[in-house]
Amino acid sequence: MKLLKNIMLFAAALAFASCDSDIDELQIATPDKFVAPVIGQCNDVIVNGDNVKAETVVYTWSKADFGLPLQVLYSLYLTDGTNSTLAGTTSETVLALSKSDINGAVINGLGYNPNETISIQAYVTAQVNGTDKFEAISSNSSNSFNVTTFAAPLGELFLCGEFTGSWDIDNAAIFYETSGGTNIYKCMCDFSNGSADATHSYFKVVAQRNWSGDNWGYNYLTPSWACPDQSDSNLSVPLGEGCVFELTVNKGLMTIDKNTVGSKLGLIGTFNGWNGDEFFTYDYLSSTWKTAPIALGADDEVKIRVDSAWGTNWGGSAASAAIPGGIELSAGGDNIKVGKAGTYVVTLHANRTPYVLEFVAQ
Repeated sequence: MKLLKNIMLFAAALAFASCDSDIDELQIATPDKFVAPVIGQCNDVIVNGDNVKAETVVYTWSKADFGLPLQVLYSLYLTDGTNSTLAGTTSETVLALSKSDINGAVINGLGYNPNETISIQAYVTAQVNGTDKFEAISSNSSNSFNVTTFAAPLGELFLCGEFTGSWDIDNAAIFYETSGGTNIYKCMCDFSNGSADATHSYFKVVAQRNWSGDNWGYNYLTPSWACPDQSDSNLSVPLGEGCVFELTVNKGLMTIDKNTVGSKLGLIGTFNGWNGDEFFTYDYLSSTWKTAPIALGADDEVKIRVDSAWGTNWGGSAASAAIPGGIELSAGGDNIKVGKAGTYVVTLHANRTPYVLEFVAQ
């Protein structure tokens, strides 16, 4: 039996082999005999304030067949005929998607607006699990069905980790969706953990401020970079790159990306002759960046920059900010005018999109 098992494993390994061999190739099945999944009937989806969080839509399809009983990874896509977006993956032949996830896939993945009705189709691909380099086989496209999107309120997630000093879950730093219903969340955080010789700073993304609910390390939230393996499966950022990172979480696809920003954020402007920086300190309790109190004149202008250099900087934009009294920021934007003389703690809200700067009077 052991010999038979080894032969079957060898056959599976050679099924996708493309190199020449002096021996006859063993095949799972020839590719022309693979049986693709067939997706079932899809119904219209209406997303609104009453069902966006509570209701799910179930998609089903038949099994793919590669000639042997192998584990198959199925990927469900939504398409408008021109663009496609991944909606979810599973090893089963059924996938339940929340209406929130469908809303986000259509708005963010296919590029449509909230409160719009779009005619789309669905299809499924199948591949032998663990063989990413081989082309998947695809199902038929489903019947056309309508999705009516919704301008959902901003969702929220939280960060907890060594940067809080004690994995302070009760005060985990909050961050928000880029816009309601997209399932895309972004923030900028200082991951300094107080250890001078640390190579990484460890953290998790959590759905609420307690450990009894959903919390995601690299075994649930797939990072686009390599995280050191450890028993708790914590995500981590490499401190050799810096300590300030922008994170992007795609909750629909359960992925996370990082962008290395640098080591320090500084405020510079006419108040200091555009020479030197008043550095920000990250406050995880309020999920904001703050300066020490600064005396500013009404005509003073300021900008934010990284590591006392102009390679990465933010200025003001003409758009209205989501925070009352705040100023919406844009990368490389215009100088920001203070407008009223006073002593301020200049506060950066970098846990939302776009970032917002606020002058908090003392």
